[in-house]
Amino acid sequence: MSHPETIVPPTVSRAPKGCNRPVMTHLTETERQRLEGIAELEMRSLSATSRLLLLKGLEQYEAETEQASRT
Repeated sequence: MSHPETIVPPTVSRAPKGCNRPVMTHLTETERQRLEGIAELEMRSLSATSRLLLLKGLEQYEAETEQASRT
């Protein structure tokens, strides 16, 4: 016999292992709507979409910084 209070649903983590350092940010209403639109289009959570865009932005920033340091 199982009791509802003893049944624990499995924890699902969609982020890679080691992703345990949250970052809070503030967005305008328009930015939030854009983020929600991307998340819906890609069928991702807001958190996953934010992380994806942040990582892409970091790559672009590092590439631009490296290129600027060569000139």
